[in-house]
Order: sequence, then C-alpha cells, then structure tokens
Amino acid sequence: MNKKVIIGCIVAVALIGIVVLAICIGGKKEDATPQNNSTETEKTEVQEKVAFTKEVVKTRVKYKAPEDIDLLGSFKDLGHTCTITYYTNQTSVYALYPFDDVVEKVDKVTINGVEYETYKYVEKAMIHYVYRTKVGNYYHLFQYDVYNTEYDDSQVETFMNTVEFINE
Repeated sequence: MNKKVIIGCIVAVALIGIVVLAICIGGKKEDATPQNNSTETEKTEVQEKVAFTKEVVKTRVKYKAPEDIDLLGSFKDLGHTCTITYYTNQTSVYALYPFDDVVEKVDKVTINGVEYETYKYVEKAMIHYVYRTKVGNYYHLFQYDVYNTEYDDSQVETFMNTVEFINE
C-alpha cells in the first residue's frame, strides 16, 4: 500500500513538472518574436477571443475547447495562456476543493440545467475559475486557469455553456 502512495506522489510531481515546463517553453517562444512587429501582434491577439469548437470527450462529460488546445489542456486566448482541467470522482475528495480555504465566498450558478458551485480566485499572476458539481453518483470539477490577472470572464462562461454530461 505504501509503495502505491509513493508511486502516486512521484507521478503527480512529474505531471506538475511537465505542465510547468510546457508553460516555460511557451513563454520563451513569445520572447523570440521580432521587436518591430510585436506591438501589432499584441494588439491583434488581445482583441481576438478564441471560439470553443473542438469537441473533447472525457469520462462522463463532453465539452468544446479551442481548436489549438494541446494535450495538457493549454491554449492562447486574448493574448494569455489558459488551461482547462477536468477531474471526476465518485467520492468527494480534497482535489475537488482546490482553493476553498482561501476564497471568501463560493457562489451557486445554474448552467444548462446543472447547478455548480463556483468561484474566481486571483493568485499572484494567475486567475483560477473553479466550477464543481455532482451529477448522478459522480463529482465533477472544471478548473479554468489564466496566466494573467486580467481576463474576460465571459470567455469562461462561454466555455462552461459547452459542457454536457454523458450518462454511462
């Protein structure tokens, strides 16, 4: 049993390392852009919102993501790096409550007939949008992270409107 816990911790640390590496590599590519065109590129990027058109099917849920989303759930929107993560479990575990200990208020919203607990948490240079619910016998968590402190909240709402739960 202890070996399984240790292996699980090692896998979790490795996955976190991969995500951090992907974010760092993505940032370095932006720095390599020529200086003379960077102002025009930034203005164009900031004004363009991504469309959520690529269907993603996971266990017990499907949703639409941007066409350029990578395997880690990252994409560019409004000039910022964003990440969508989804987690599900049959038991209510700590992973479903990522920032509850630091937010002041957890709201309830209904989207497409499903009630979610939700909040927005700004931490240093990052925004975390958290939506969680229980459908059937399963708990579901959607976390939409933005690597910046300003973002158009309506993009997160647009994404959440694409979520559909699958009965299995």
